[in-house]
Amino acid sequence: MPDETISTGVPPTIHKDVLTIPGTTPASKTLIEHLLEQDLSASSLSSMAWAEVTLSLLAAYDLGAPADLLRAVFEEDRQDLANVFTSDLPKKVVERQDVEIHATNWTQYLGQAKYYANFALFFAGEVKRLGSQEAFEHYAFSAAANDHSVFMAERFFGGAAHPLIQMGYAFEFNSDAMVVQALAQTAVHEAFQPDAFVWGGPVPSTPGNVGLHTNGSNAALSPNTPRRLHARGQTLFSIIREMYDSKALTPVLPYDADALLSKRRKDAMIPERTSELRRLVSLWSCTPDLSPSELAARVEELFFVAAVVFAGVSKRGRKPRLDFFLMHVLTSSIFVLVLSSSIKSKEARAKLLNGYLTVVLSYLLLRGRPRIDPELLMSYTATPVPPSQRVKKGDSMPTPGAVGNSADAAYNNPWPTLVAHALPAHDAHTVKSIRALYIVAQRYGTVPAGSVIGAFDADGKETHVGTALLDGSVFVRAAGVLLDQLGWVGEGQPEGKWDRSALGWDAAWDNKDWRMV
Repeated sequence: MPDETISTGVPPTIHKDVLTIPGTTPASKTLIEHLLEQDLSASSLSSMAWAEVTLSLLAAYDLGAPADLLRAVFEEDRQDLANVFTSDLPKKVVERQDVEIHATNWTQYLGQAKYYANFALFFAGEVKRLGSQEAFEHYAFSAAANDHSVFMAERFFGGAAHPLIQMGYAFEFNSDAMVVQALAQTAVHEAFQPDAFVWGGPVPSTPGNVGLHTNGSNAALSPNTPRRLHARGQTLFSIIREMYDSKALTPVLPYDADALLSKRRKDAMIPERTSELRRLVSLWSCTPDLSPSELAARVEELFFVAAVVFAGVSKRGRKPRLDFFLMHVLTSSIFVLVLSSSIKSKEARAKLLNGYLTVVLSYLLLRGRPRIDPELLMSYTATPVPPSQRVKKGDSMPTPGAVGNSADAAYNNPWPTLVAHALPAHDAHTVKSIRALYIVAQRYGTVPAGSVIGAFDADGKETHVGTALLDGSVFVRAAGVLLDQLGWVGEGQPEGKWDRSALGWDAAWDNKDWRMV
């Protein structure tokens, strides 16, 4: 039997100065590097499903998973791995492509999954020649690598942002091997809607009164609360408000419950809509001359928007739902910070931010333009616990050896329990979502109500109903909703499911299973 692995010569080592949660050991680090080496040499990451294995392992490792759990995760997920030489996934055909990709022909093989191994070998050479940072920046964003409709930047944002996520993990864990994987994954992906990006066509002019619209709420800014707006450009919450007000971005009707994402994209992404997406993204004013403080503000607001888009788009009086594709907005958002900090070119950094917002708005459109409801999200508990630990006030057992009442959720930090139940989840997206929320809560968990960027418009009115209530507890509230829906599996609950109905359409809520009980 011919060898079914490749040798890139790039070491599989990882390094992160400070892990998010302690718990890792020399054994777990050695194991995860061994598994990464197997993944690099023998597996194709040309599809979203195949890429999840490495990423779920790193997410669990970063949250303190012991070696035995990491091994169990890999053994369960390895069935989803495809051979590195897979040429036809549906038919499970494995065939080595007798092609050598090099600097003068690499663009000829783009968008074809069967050349994943060939691209991995090519990019391994480029990473060794240029270094990880320069290889990433050159092939993802430079004009030289994107001339003549090569669309590497658009491929980087494709596949529900999985190449971006893969690259984010690569830089977070200082892994040259994962940079190779991410570049190869980018190369074989389809370009995501090139005409939707601000660099993909003319940007329509914006009326002079744009940004003055509110949702009709009279909630006013407290006189003691500083209004947080951008010195130039609109905030993300204002841009989403504009999106809701845009007739051009009215979702496609009638609602088709069975439509695949590819069909929704084909129906929705007509020139009128992609032109409007370019206009909305331009309102964010992410230009190459952003100052460090302006960049930091845009990353901060992105995290709050990602949490609300993830867990705040359900309907009142109904069971909460978590959209599978909008979940990727959350899990990818943390890597905008990682990658923007790694990119040296100001032009490439602006392209990263603008491209990412294009993806966020596009997926909102493709999911039926669901309305964010910050007030609903802030109504969920900030002290989530598993069902077995939910007791009525006064019913808990006394704890005389402890200060306060350790049996009462209000006296406990919910995060250790949340992490403990996410780590053994079968679905890799659960642990990655918890990790994203945990990391962002570390940074912005103390932001008080009224101080979230874009909560108020220039007139001091809420941009959306409930944005005045948003504070740093939104991340733990979202984490509680996540485990309520996907399962507190650590105590024996069955695993839940992500919503794939495209919940922005009202008709997607007609199913009686989603009524509140």
